[in-house]
Amino acid sequence: MSNMEEMDEIVTVWPDFAPDFVCKADKCRHSCCRGWEIDIDAATAAWYLTLDGEIGEELRQNIVQAEDGTYSFRLTPEERCPFLRADGLCRLILTLDEDALCEICTMHPRFFVMCGQAELAGFGLACEKAVELLFASKNPLTFLVEGRPEARMEFPSLLLYLGLPSAVPAFEPELCPEKIHAVLQLMRQTEPIDEIWTSHMTSLISTEAKVLQCAQTYVKQFCQADFDRLQTYILYRQLGQSERFDFDQLLTYTRVNAMYIFLETAVTGDFHESVRRWSEQIEYSEENTDFLLCRAAL
Repeated sequence: MSNMEEMDEIVTVWPDFAPDFVCKADKCRHSCCRGWEIDIDAATAAWYLTLDGEIGEELRQNIVQAEDGTYSFRLTPEERCPFLRADGLCRLILTLDEDALCEICTMHPRFFVMCGQAELAGFGLACEKAVELLFASKNPLTFLVEGRPEARMEFPSLLLYLGLPSAVPAFEPELCPEKIHAVLQLMRQTEPIDEIWTSHMTSLISTEAKVLQCAQTYVKQFCQADFDRLQTYILYRQLGQSERFDFDQLLTYTRVNAMYIFLETAVTGDFHESVRRWSEQIEYSEENTDFLLCRAAL
């Protein structure tokens, strides 16, 4: 939009579904309060350690300080936050209030990356609510400028504003055996998030002929609009890397990851979970993201 061209200060950009984001809390099947290390910022840790009463004592028993001085919660043997109730609700919020949360708990699953004069904000797709909202619409993904409701942009306009090429091809599955093999091999080489990922990749690679058959069936029924929105969002999250990688590398990274999610969905039949699980493995690992950005030249 033309009014974007007049902006010379730093602006914050959000995907169009951002105003609808609300944590699912106890309705979430994949709580961000388990399975992850939960760091505590220094200011919040200092406050936690001075609280009185039963909750203060429990906090002091469940905060760990590392050798480098950083703090984190002591996870349970099941890798759950000690303050996550069995019903999926947070005891810190219920006992104190939402303002009592540390920075990472307050901000997750939001991300913020700088690209030129814009701060690009959004939600990581390891969050099932973010996945649901991304695909709630079949229209092309658009973007909002924080504080300027009139400045809604289509993706090509945002790219032009950022000084990047605006042509982004629509998603197109590549179903030849060589391409499928290359995509699966790249994913296999990423650092695994857990043993389940390793086992699953081994299974996919050992049955590539079956994966191809599933993909050939799925290509007749997949939703083009969903995968176009997915590609847009994968690329959007990596635009902050445009100073390190040229735009063609970003496009290739986007295509490879979208193609992997296509194959995964073809095999499992669960598009949303394929996106969410991919995000845990790739988006939330700088090591894996960098690896694919450097190597995904199919």
